Amino acid sequence: MSVDTIESLHGALIQHGPHSDRIYLMQLNTADIPGLLAGLDALARRKGYGKIFAKIPAKVRPLFNAAGYVEEAMVPGFFNGRTDGYFMAKYAVAERQVVSPADERLKDYFARRKDRGCPAGRTRPEDAKAVACGPSDAGEMSVFYRQSFRSYPFPIHRPDYLTRMMAQGVRYFCIRFAGRIAAMAAVEIDSGAENVEMTDFATRSDIRGRGLAGMLLGYMDRQMRAAGLCTAYTIARATSPGMNAVFQRNGYRYAGFLNNNTQIGGAIESMVVWYKRLDHDAT
Repeated sequence: MSVDTIESLHGALIQHGPHSDRIYLMQLNTADIPGLLAGLDALARRKGYGKIFAKIPAKVRPLFNAAGYVEEAMVPGFFNGRTDGYFMAKYAVAERQVVSPADERLKDYFARRKDRGCPAGRTRPEDAKAVACGPSDAGEMSVFYRQSFRSYPFPIHRPDYLTRMMAQGVRYFCIRFAGRIAAMAAVEIDSGAENVEMTDFATRSDIRGRGLAGMLLGYMDRQMRAAGLCTAYTIARATSPGMNAVFQRNGYRYAGFLNNNTQIGGAIESMVVWYKRLDHDAT
């Protein structure tokens, strides 16, 4: 399986690779935006990527619009709780932007339900416990992720990769039930922007539907609020009603729909962005 590359381009942090057939601008450097935009275009042409996906602050949105980018999602207060963040996209080929009729129905569904509540989940096991993971858990974590994801842009099935990510600041949390990991997720913190991505959620197949993902998300929200972060967000598979419901049930708000964005289950899929203001919203 190919692994995505993370590197610097004109001072910005980007991720790219054939797995999702895209470039992902993860952290912007505003020192040379015209040079960055030209560099992104050149890289996309050289590698033949179908999409460029960028997270940017509101003040530079006009520059990206002028370069052919379109808005797909918006998170209020994404940067330091004060500046709105835009998730922008540029498509190299028109076909990449066109979603299936099923995705169009999902997009309409999420847009119509963005301010509605979500029914409560099932009762979770009484002895389930949310805890932080450490390097000593990496072996069990890697087996869990190998069983959970058919494909993934990074080697999360390898213990050495997980321990390296922990050393670089990625934090992992899990639900332990009956002596085993029953659910797991990670947080990727951008301390400069005071936001955090809730990601890599998975629940053991034999215990799904018992509210463990919601329990884990609530625990992670509290941990990130205590760390002083302003905004939490996630990018969830549009075709996963259970995971989207978990975020909505936990007070996350709909931010937008990313067309044909991520390869995670064997094919490139559309994704939904959800966000929560940790400095405003209730636990």
